[in-house]
Amino acid sequence: MTTTAERAPATGEPAPSRVDTAAVEACVRDLLRALGQDVTSPGLADTPGRVARFYQEFLEYQPGSLGTVFEHQVTGAGCVAVGGIRTASLCEHHLLPFEVEVCVAYAPAGQVLGLSKLVRIVEKHAHALQLQERLTVQVAEEVARLTGSKAVAVWAVGEHQCMTVRGVRAHGSRTATEYLLPTLADHPELVERLRRTAAMTGGEL
Repeated sequence: MTTTAERAPATGEPAPSRVDTAAVEACVRDLLRALGQDVTSPGLADTPGRVARFYQEFLEYQPGSLGTVFEHQVTGAGCVAVGGIRTASLCEHHLLPFEVEVCVAYAPAGQVLGLSKLVRIVEKHAHALQLQERLTVQVAEEVARLTGSKAVAVWAVGEHQCMTVRGVRAHGSRTATEYLLPTLADHPELVERLRRTAAMTGGEL
């Protein structure tokens, strides 16, 4: 058995913050004023700071080690799937949250990824200004990169506040996305095997 873990930068220094919290705080205060709100009221006085800290914590989320893999040699055909991965992201079009449930399935190519790492990969890509379509692709491509597998499929079902609290206000509407690695295009039987394995997790495909 071999284990490979991602390493922290050699210096051990934390990465500099990408979020200018002071500028965000000032912007939120200006936004509240533009919305006709009294920014000195007890309920709003600390809101700009809280919002700034939220964006910093969300966008600079660190998922931890992603690349722990273990040797796994089989003589037959096998698939691995983890479903029911629930997380939240922010729609880049309206800066409103969306909740999403993700299922990841792949056929091992001589090694398997630690199961918790699949969850971490989803969390890593969800903590961004995001599109569900892009999130689905990013998760699949990262799993493929880390496992060396050419057979990776990802399904996601999300509920978007940009559809439920604004615009059409379609409460209860959900969006489903699917991404299969391009190498699966000529292997429908493998895609079906991935689907069957993913279905066993109880996720929505």
